[in-house]
Amino acid sequence: MFEGLDQKTLKFLNDAGTFHELEEGDRVPDVRDCIVRVESGLVKMAVASEDRSLTVGIFGPNDTICSPLFHPWPSDLYYIEAQEHGSEVRVIPQKAVLEVAGANPTFSRNVMRQMSWACYQLMSTIHMLTFFNLPQRLSQVLVNLAEMFGRPDEKKGGIRLGLRFTQEELAEMAGARRETLSTVLQDFREDDILDLRYARIDIRDMDALKEMAGADPLPFLGRRKDNGA
Repeated sequence: MFEGLDQKTLKFLNDAGTFHELEEGDRVPDVRDCIVRVESGLVKMAVASEDRSLTVGIFGPNDTICSPLFHPWPSDLYYIEAQEHGSEVRVIPQKAVLEVAGANPTFSRNVMRQMSWACYQLMSTIHMLTFFNLPQRLSQVLVNLAEMFGRPDEKKGGIRLGLRFTQEELAEMAGARRETLSTVLQDFREDDILDLRYARIDIRDMDALKEMAGADPLPFLGRRKDNGA
């Protein structure tokens, strides 16, 4: 999202922000009237209840979370949490963001584009949770993750996800209980759609996964991966 900004402007935004180095499980504090820039590692954005969470977004290096730009996020509703040790984020306040946006039309457009993508992704998640059964939901989650973080497996074929996931974390993204998700994963494994290892998932049959999901990856995920927005 910061592509095209000159070094002086980048320094201004960085200096205005607050830098946080997070260990796995740490949450970003003070998500209020700001954007959150992921500089390294991996973070998730989730909604929570007393005993369950639902992950609505995964963000890696150079991704920017713009959703809280004009409001605070109550910690009992939304949170942003590190998924990897040594994840680094920078929280940039609204005032600095709007100052740069006012002087830079391209940056302003990028902020609006990012907020539009976030809305699209949220609506897609609501649609998935409301109308899809669990195998379909899990398929859609894996198709999107493969678009963002997948790498070709040169030895065995298929796609290797460049992420470590527990079944609990994957269940959070699919809106399921871990015990129920485990049964579906085993079905996928027996059908040679997935290869499961400890905290790793390799996709062996992407066509079958897409057919079950009934949809291609969200249309902006690949572009976000390429342009750092």
